[in-house]
Amino acid sequence: MHGWYFRPKVKGENNREPIYGEFFATDAISDPGMALVREGIQNSLDAGRPGEKVMVRIYLSGDTNHPKATKVARYFDRAWEHVNAKDNGLHPDEVPSEDDACTFLAFEDFGTRGLEGDPAEAFRNKDGKKNHFYHFFRAEGQSDKESSDRGSWGVGKQVFPRSSRVSGLFGVTVRADDRKRLLMGRLVLKSHWVDDDYCQDGYFGVVPGPHQGDDLVMPVDDTVEIESFCTLFGLQRGNDPGLSIVVPWPDALISEKALVKAVLADYFYPILDGTLEVLVETPGVETLLDNHSIIEEASKLGSELSGDLPPFLELANWARQVPADAKTTIAMSEADRGWNWSANLISPEHTELLRESFYRGDNIAIRVPVIVRKKRDEPEESFFDVYLVRDESDQTGRPKFIREGVIISKVDSPKTRGVRALIIVDDLPLAAFLRDAENPSHTEWQHEGSNFRGKYKSGKGDLNFVKRSVHEIVRIITEGEREEDPTLLIDMFSLPAPPEEDSVKTKARKGGKKTTEPPPPPPPPKPRRFRVEKTRGGFAILPGETGTTAPAFIDVHVAYDVRRGNPIKRYNPADFDLTKQPIRFDPEPRGVDIKECIENRILIAITEPEFSLHVAGFDERRDLYIRATPKELVDGGSAS
Repeated sequence: MHGWYFRPKVKGENNREPIYGEFFATDAISDPGMALVREGIQNSLDAGRPGEKVMVRIYLSGDTNHPKATKVARYFDRAWEHVNAKDNGLHPDEVPSEDDACTFLAFEDFGTRGLEGDPAEAFRNKDGKKNHFYHFFRAEGQSDKESSDRGSWGVGKQVFPRSSRVSGLFGVTVRADDRKRLLMGRLVLKSHWVDDDYCQDGYFGVVPGPHQGDDLVMPVDDTVEIESFCTLFGLQRGNDPGLSIVVPWPDALISEKALVKAVLADYFYPILDGTLEVLVETPGVETLLDNHSIIEEASKLGSELSGDLPPFLELANWARQVPADAKTTIAMSEADRGWNWSANLISPEHTELLRESFYRGDNIAIRVPVIVRKKRDEPEESFFDVYLVRDESDQTGRPKFIREGVIISKVDSPKTRGVRALIIVDDLPLAAFLRDAENPSHTEWQHEGSNFRGKYKSGKGDLNFVKRSVHEIVRIITEGEREEDPTLLIDMFSLPAPPEEDSVKTKARKGGKKTTEPPPPPPPPKPRRFRVEKTRGGFAILPGETGTTAPAFIDVHVAYDVRRGNPIKRYNPADFDLTKQPIRFDPEPRGVDIKECIENRILIAITEPEFSLHVAGFDERRDLYIRATPKELVDGGSAS
């Protein structure tokens, strides 16, 4: 017989009230739609089948496309007396009546395994055998996820009943291993009184008979019954492995736009990476978020999104395409000690190159190797990647940390204003280390958590190493700024000399009298190897001072100056294109070979000591900004 069953309490049984939904309340994830998206998609990614993209469909019926009360009555038979019971944990003002049409939210995933495992298992398997069905429907605070999975607290599934005004859900699963289709429901209430004292959880399924000897509700496996349920709630499950969840009477705060914003905020990286695709539907709107559409969909929301999200989308889109051998790999901390930041981790050569890239406004990719040291296991080598770019418009200076596609949104890292940065952790040993440090809602890394404390050697310090990574990298690569060649950018702008009164040092003598001591003479400026001269409507690249040797290459970027920000970063192709009229080389280049010319960039190779490159045709009413960077030959004859 199909229906709902609540188990009566027995004498001596402790009263236990479910509190796991509170992990997703208050300051953790206060918005129910955000919590549902964050935890639901994380569980779907963990259940993904190897080599397959995970696809998630979220459907919100609204008030126009839902089943009538008469149609859903069979699925709430013997449940209403418990839903309406006093002190059951529900808000009486929000509980629907039996005559209300059933608005609903459907959350379906595809490319996943479904809820595999023995449905008849009533207790946690002691031999370690996995049972996803048991852990989803019959367990709280338990999980059989491994170190390679994204969640580990076993409470993420609670977001579904927490999103329902009756604190309930139905689940239809098709299992990848045996292709069985099963239907089951659950209500998560507090212990309550109807005609007896009842336990908290109620289950929809095959109700045990009075003489069966146990109270275990089994899932419905009748094909006709399951098909009827799927049709009623518009599920697209079919026979594809995965899990479809129906949340009856969802929280009124959950809207289509809120769901889209939550997906963009929390899962833009796996979507850009092509491992995740999300479809958000209502009766009148369909929004597909995949690696082809996500940037366009984000732009449609505009100011409704967090202000820093669009530029982070750009950085993430670039980051996912950077091959491993194009990243600057720094040194590893000593194998038998905690991880510590020092200038020695980045070689002087790499520091110089990174500094030049940083001040040019180029995107930077850095791989940081580490050794994860559990107290009871052998050390494991691992790494994380840092992607950053100088961005004067980024006022927050707060980097985004992404662990296996999940954005950890509230990491207490130092702010580095004017820098946009992503920290990507996908390698398993370090990902497991950070997951152990996460709170149940996966928004913070905390060294005092029960899953982390005492498990790792120097765990607290190593955790801070990751948190501080952007701040420390920027500090290291900019520390040598004072030692840079003061003539490097002399052709682009000049700085006024310091005031005369600041050019001497003041010393105190005994008796309070002061005397002045002239500063040491400044070192002579390095001779310039080339020079940039402004011309009418253009500029010229010419030889430097006598006795100097020109660089092998000169990389030139051009843009019209702007009041704020980096002119090169704000270059607009509509302003000019170096390959198109009216821009021209006049007179013809001499002693140079143009290796590349595209939009606002020219890369030239110097072939003769006496060389010249004249570029004309720019708008004379606008100030021209030129950045010319010397580069030398590397193996293969290319510029670096």
